[in-house]
Amino acid sequence: MNNIEFINDAYTKDGLRLPMVHFKSNEKNICVIFIHGMCQTIVDNYFATVWGNILSENDIGFLYEHNRGYSIENDILMKDGSYKRFGCMYEIFEDCVIDIDLAIDKAKEFGYKKIILIGHSYGCNKLIYYYYKRKPEIIGMLLASAPDMVGLHLLRQKDYQQLIEEAKENIDNNNPTKLLSNLIEDYMYMSSQTYYNWFNKESNLDNLPVMKNSNNWYQFETISVPILTFSGSEETDNYLHLDLLKEKAINCSDFEYKIIGNTNHFYFGKETDIGNLILNWIKNKF
Repeated sequence: MNNIEFINDAYTKDGLRLPMVHFKSNEKNICVIFIHGMCQTIVDNYFATVWGNILSENDIGFLYEHNRGYSIENDILMKDGSYKRFGCMYEIFEDCVIDIDLAIDKAKEFGYKKIILIGHSYGCNKLIYYYYKRKPEIIGMLLASAPDMVGLHLLRQKDYQQLIEEAKENIDNNNPTKLLSNLIEDYMYMSSQTYYNWFNKESNLDNLPVMKNSNNWYQFETISVPILTFSGSEETDNYLHLDLLKEKAINCSDFEYKIIGNTNHFYFGKETDIGNLILNWIKNKF
């Protein structure tokens, strides 16, 4: 545990305290910043702790940032001492830019010279949007189980039209945080503002349109740093079209992908294998 540092003094530009976990490196050359998926925390992401330890033991830093969408619902401490309700059911997708800014600033504060971003699941969509908006000075990107968030939702949510209309009505009536009447994907309730922000027809979240292969690849097409992407072989079909991602990465000349056999969306039983895959990719590339 001597290599692990818990960070509770990092605040976004809009005043939210976002907890982070830093797997320290003796060298301050490369730091891998981890952006988690929908509703997740480091407690849920055991695989990330394995990756963090492997990288730390090989003198590569690893920073797990809890963004404002961690857990389904939570009250986040503000810099002024008050609390503001966030969590996945209340977050706005575009705010990911502010949160990732903070993680990169923190890594630089620690003295790291080079940054690699890694997203898991919904975190991949955030990284793609972040790169599109910021063009950050990073040396590489890892996309772990990158999803077509909008395509998957339209497949699963049979009452989509009812919910999107309900969300819009609540927003128009100045009640954006009102929860929708039905569960989202039989999993969680969601505020009207979040549902409309994520799933309206012009949503910025629709940036990996694997299922309908629309023209919404414009964010993804801007990425020019080396990419490694992988998914578990036991994930649903949506996650397995990595050859299509390579085809659409038109400005990335160094794109590698791999299907990890006999594992799922959280890589049960393959955490160490994937940690070593990431380590070797970094060592060979940078």
